[in-house]
Amino acid sequence: MAKNTENQILELINKGKKILITTKANPTGDGLASCLALKQILKKVNKNSEVIIDNFSIPKEYSFLPEISNVKSDVNKLKKFIINLDVTQTGIDELSYDLQGTNLNIYLTPKQGVFTPDDLKFKTSEFAFDLIIIVGATDLDSLGKIYEHHRDFFYQVPVINIDNNPANEQYGHINLLDLTATSSCEIIYNQINTWEEQVMDKELATCLLAGMISATRSFKTSNVTPKALHIASELIEAGAKRQEIVTNLFQTKTINTLKLWGRILARLQYDKDAKLIWSKINPHDFTESNTSPKDMTGIIDDLISTSPLAELVVLFYQTDINETKVLARSLGTTSIQSLTRTFSPTGDKNEVEFSLTKSLDQAEEEVIEIIKGSFKK
Repeated sequence: MAKNTENQILELINKGKKILITTKANPTGDGLASCLALKQILKKVNKNSEVIIDNFSIPKEYSFLPEISNVKSDVNKLKKFIINLDVTQTGIDELSYDLQGTNLNIYLTPKQGVFTPDDLKFKTSEFAFDLIIIVGATDLDSLGKIYEHHRDFFYQVPVINIDNNPANEQYGHINLLDLTATSSCEIIYNQINTWEEQVMDKELATCLLAGMISATRSFKTSNVTPKALHIASELIEAGAKRQEIVTNLFQTKTINTLKLWGRILARLQYDKDAKLIWSKINPHDFTESNTSPKDMTGIIDDLISTSPLAELVVLFYQTDINETKVLARSLGTTSIQSLTRTFSPTGDKNEVEFSLTKSLDQAEEEVIEIIKGSFKK
């Protein structure tokens, strides 16, 4: 009898010795919380794992989550290059090395006799990880440099792909996809609910509930189901710190951030045909509100929550007179990556960013014209 997906995942985890957990670069709250939840789950079943997210820095609003300080921002030491020297006849007296420019020189002195090329062999070790779990990433490219610089790793090591997004490309060896789920955290909850071993505790429940609350804007989105609400109640019963989650995610904006938010709302524009909203921020806005681009975390989410008819959101901001940065997100089936491909964006189908060497107004005009034009063809 064919094994179901849940059993296949459990089997891979049981076989794994060291597991990489990751999500897309610039992770969503759900993606980040899912990674941290998986880290805790694997620890409880005595599995060694690491959470690595491209170019990661701790978002202030998620700093309360367990294990977040252990998230790494780069994959390194994936493989060792092994130099094997047969010293049966010679022994070894001295070993040293030096670095000359880009060349590494290794010096070996035998106790007796001489070394020959036949004594020397080379090989590479196995990968440091023997299983990869990816959550909340529609495709491998969205992982950023973790994938870009280590493509062979992702092709040679088993991948478990967990997501609730219909745009997911099903790139995993095992794909755990649930399009009816509110979040990856909800899918993970359902997965561990099938296990015989009980792993739930207050910290894990808090991570899972945080992901669900983040993905649904505190259960205000249209995809919230009775099942999701029931799961949330079970997580609260298990000790999830709901009030702490809500306070950190939605009630921590400073006066300065609110001033910046006001300037964004004052310039908010809407195109009915494209279901597109956009706004812009100039350097003067940052100066007057005493903020910086770092304070923009979550602003697109806020725009979404205040504009229920929008399916595309674009935010332009300028920190230098010669460069405008663009953040864009798609909430529906339209690929924002395809719409903006002429600008060579980084990201995935749902969220991208890119820079233009144009003024704020010029960048706004060009990008919005291209997006709106795609709906008139």
